[in-house]
Amino acid sequence: MQLIDCGISGSDVLISVTSWQELGLDQVWLDVIQVLNPNSTPRTVQIEALKRYQLLENRRHGIIAAPTNSGKSLLGLLVLLQSLRQQRRVVLVEPLRALAQEKTDELRRLIPELSKVLGFPIRVEISTGDYRLEDERMGDPPAGGGELVVATPERLEAILRNPANQAWVDSLGAVCVDEAHLLGDRHRGATLEYLLTSLLCLPKPPRLLLLSATIGNPENLQEWLAPCDLVVSRVRQPPLQKMVLAIAEDEEKDAVVLDWVREQSAEPEVQVLIFVYQTRSAAKLAKDLTKTLGDLVGSQGALPYHSQMSAGERAQTYQAFIEGESRVVVATTSLAMGINLPTSHVLVRDNTFFGFGRLTMAELLQMVGRAGRGDRQGVGVVLVSPKDDWGVTKLTEGLRAEVVPELVSVFAGENERSAVPLGVTQVAALLCRHYGQGQTLEELQRFFGRSWGGQSVAQRVPESLCWLERHWLGYRDGETDRYHLTVLGERATKGMLPLEIASGYAQLLRDLLTIDPKDGLLADWQALDHLLVLDLLSGRSPSLCRYGKKIPELVEGWAEKQGQETPLLFRKWIRGEDGFSQAEEIMGSLGISSGKRGKAHSKWAREQGYLSMVRVMVLAGRSQGVKVADLERWYGVKNLGGVEEKWRDELLWLLSGVARLLEIRTFYYHLKENCGADFERIKRVKKLLKKMQFQVYVLMDLLKYCSPLGSVLREIRRTTAKGQAKVGIASIRRLEDAGVESLKDLVGLSVEDLVGMGIRRGLATQIRGYVKRRMQ
Repeated sequence: MQLIDCGISGSDVLISVTSWQELGLDQVWLDVIQVLNPNSTPRTVQIEALKRYQLLENRRHGIIAAPTNSGKSLLGLLVLLQSLRQQRRVVLVEPLRALAQEKTDELRRLIPELSKVLGFPIRVEISTGDYRLEDERMGDPPAGGGELVVATPERLEAILRNPANQAWVDSLGAVCVDEAHLLGDRHRGATLEYLLTSLLCLPKPPRLLLLSATIGNPENLQEWLAPCDLVVSRVRQPPLQKMVLAIAEDEEKDAVVLDWVREQSAEPEVQVLIFVYQTRSAAKLAKDLTKTLGDLVGSQGALPYHSQMSAGERAQTYQAFIEGESRVVVATTSLAMGINLPTSHVLVRDNTFFGFGRLTMAELLQMVGRAGRGDRQGVGVVLVSPKDDWGVTKLTEGLRAEVVPELVSVFAGENERSAVPLGVTQVAALLCRHYGQGQTLEELQRFFGRSWGGQSVAQRVPESLCWLERHWLGYRDGETDRYHLTVLGERATKGMLPLEIASGYAQLLRDLLTIDPKDGLLADWQALDHLLVLDLLSGRSPSLCRYGKKIPELVEGWAEKQGQETPLLFRKWIRGEDGFSQAEEIMGSLGISSGKRGKAHSKWAREQGYLSMVRVMVLAGRSQGVKVADLERWYGVKNLGGVEEKWRDELLWLLSGVARLLEIRTFYYHLKENCGADFERIKRVKKLLKKMQFQVYVLMDLLKYCSPLGSVLREIRRTTAKGQAKVGIASIRRLEDAGVESLKDLVGLSVEDLVGMGIRRGLATQIRGYVKRRMQ
């Protein structure tokens, strides 16, 4: 183990303004600040924004670029509350579902006091891929006062896609975008840029405020959003000591972390925030720290902090840390961008996510930047091992230099080779907003010319329209010269299903309907076929193993045991020796190309089919509660524990889109026009598609929990009265950690036994009641 000094960021800066009163704010804002940030004094960037730029006195757009912990979040909330006072709906855009939930929980704790100070009721709602605006029609005005919605960019953009939501969109008064540097992210930047362009192009645009710690060229964005105020601060208070903790190949990460925490905790003022990749890692490391270090990490021990905990559980952790009853919190990196736990020390344990790559330097700087409390210098440490994608030298240089990358529109670069050309999704989204009346080429290009990428985006529109037409997702009306989405295109776009997946899925089903007039193939379609098709189409699945001679033997052995539950597509097309498999036919229907020809393509298609089947086998095992370690041993896969949560999250999103796809009438049109189907066949196919849709819902339910106790959890939740707190996955994980893995294990446990395992008493009573009913 080697600890490497990477320098100090920031300094102890004397600020001329020492109280909020000196800024000349109205009393109501002083009261609001006391609720949001009690007993605080203004930071440099807050003084600049509120005094020089009069942030609360105008409606200009704004960009606030300042280091982590500088006070940007408070300014963002003040701008949203300013608009709420005008009885408008406002949105806080957070980049991740977990972070959106975190912010929602935090705001809901503050809302009663804020409503009292502002003199009207405020409602906080969350809208992400997992949640919808609860009990609300999108056309409703803000309910009885003000409404603050916390949403991901993808969810807010999905709301904009639907023309039925226009009244809701028109009610927006302000939108604050957290982590705005994601505009330059090659995966998510296009969505965020399109979202902001859509808001700017509204007849009455809401006020936009962009927050980021890592924008290298904010003037570029200021020009796009003009009229726009730019508030920039490079001052970090208090200073931050940056370090790299390099470990050898024979050293175990958690053992090093334990030693490091033990050493730091010798100083009574120290509190530590540790970032890990997985939810399970957070729970396990917190438990190990408590077991090994005892009272050294606080009277409540080290505590986990992640998105699968309930709001109440996270609030308890937060309070224990604030009051010093816990001196160590282990959080998942998914919450790192917005976690608001004042701490003296930060340790990033995981800098590389196997199967998905390494964290960027900007992300690492943001995490370590959480260290530092009050006037006390913070200490931020990044652990690195020889297995990580970051090398010691590059990591050390990056932390020392703190080079903030310049942002460039993702549309300004060259097109990467991909199934869907850059810009297609955004063109489809705009056509979806105008579903019915369509758009001319000139109207589309005028809209995209207003985006950050400007003409770089507008020039891509013709290529995007051609792609949509080629894949039966869009068409041009020859009489009006207007472009429209097909029913398939509209349903996929509105449901946020990636267009290449919608196109491939639909074409495969059309092909099956064409070659099989009796529909025996659809009747034989299995639930796992959905997973196989998504794996082949999405390109998002982790690489768990390489193809080798043992793979076919492994897959075929599994298929023999599963019998008819084995995917139809494997049994009928993929299965077979090299030269006898017909996997290339499935690839052709799905629109997947290898770039190879003849035997080389056939061999590639077969290998991809078998590798996809391995992943389907793994998912099938996890959905039945098989342990990760067992699956890794049985199937020879690696790093499953490091990737499965994110993998399953993405599959749940894709499956929800497929469920919507199976409802559309496109398939019935194909039956009538291309297959000459009569009423009886259409009726039969409709019933089969309903069965396939039901399979999708069952799969989603199974993949959501992936626990030996999953079936017990689902049954307890089903029988729990509406409005009552329900047993969740966090409780199930605690039971598993205590060695409880079946209904049989639960039979002998009392309510007190369950409470002793960390289950809340009310939930323990629920579990015990369910077990008693089952045993009667």
